[in-house]
Amino acid sequence: MTVTAEPATTPASVFHGVEETDDNRWYLIDDLRLVSASTVAGIIDKEALKIWAAKLAAQAAFAELPAVVIASRIKPCGNTGSKCSGEGGHDSQERCDRCPCLECKACMTAWLASRHVDHTRRRADEGTRVHDVAEWWALHGEIRPYDEDIAPYVKSLLAFFAEYGLTPDDFLVSEAIVVNREDGYAGTTDGIIIIRADRTDAAAKLVSRVTGIPWKQAKKRGITVVLIIDFKTREGEGPQFYAPQALQLTAYRHAKTIRIKNTDIEQPMIPTDGGMLVQLRPDGFTARLVMTDEDTYRRGFLPTLATATWVFEHGPAAISSRTFVLPETLAARRRKAARDAATTGDAPQTITHPAA
Repeated sequence: MTVTAEPATTPASVFHGVEETDDNRWYLIDDLRLVSASTVAGIIDKEALKIWAAKLAAQAAFAELPAVVIASRIKPCGNTGSKCSGEGGHDSQERCDRCPCLECKACMTAWLASRHVDHTRRRADEGTRVHDVAEWWALHGEIRPYDEDIAPYVKSLLAFFAEYGLTPDDFLVSEAIVVNREDGYAGTTDGIIIIRADRTDAAAKLVSRVTGIPWKQAKKRGITVVLIIDFKTREGEGPQFYAPQALQLTAYRHAKTIRIKNTDIEQPMIPTDGGMLVQLRPDGFTARLVMTDEDTYRRGFLPTLATATWVFEHGPAAISSRTFVLPETLAARRRKAARDAATTGDAPQTITHPAA
């Protein structure tokens, strides 16, 4: 079951799309630019990911050892950092005089250093396609055709559905945008689901963990809980979770409104009893309840949001050599602003030192 539009009780709002810069994302809704909850969580340093990135570079170096040895004897081509292909340039399959040679020491070093970037892009693409399969199942009750490379993750997804006795009707929401204008963020939740204790023992034990009711009693009474969930794909074996993932899910749960898919209608956020991460791996899945309460939101997510906002909006100016200008330069700018105002008839612009 998916959320449907109510009669015109909620004003329509306009979703203009998603803006992405490097690894950062913003939702453009009405005249607002709301930072993505995943971008906020992403600013927290993850030591394990640094080690993982270094390991990928080392593995690539050993795998391409002959090429690395040859590259160590070739002087830099001077084009290693060229951006001649891609947006605004030629096709990535074409070559020009400004293209990196991909053979010299500098180019080989850059290639090794970017192994984690290429790997992350591939994994993100796989994750998106797995999410599409889950969404299609929730909306249509069937598994859509999928590529063979994500077959292990789809198998784990189906195992999750079976373990907790889930049906498409148990999805109240699938892939919906949640919005919090007051605190200034948005995001896309993978789903809001009902877990029914009378379906399976696993479902009853999950309900018991959330409610505190003994699981056999919860199963007998048919107790239900509503959870906001986030699917995560992991290539390695065995479960591994990170604290920022809990902050991301906490932000989703504490959004004020939820946008009905493919419309400009928003409704109040659906009340939930908690949050759960569902990690899908080639060797299986792990469903993990995480803290998404008010304390986690106030002491965890909101301070991280404030830090992220400062970094994005004020961080560059904080270290810019142009921030603290000479008094005579400020005076010249004021005189120019006054001349421009006299010419256009506008009120003169006030120019002050940033430290004022």
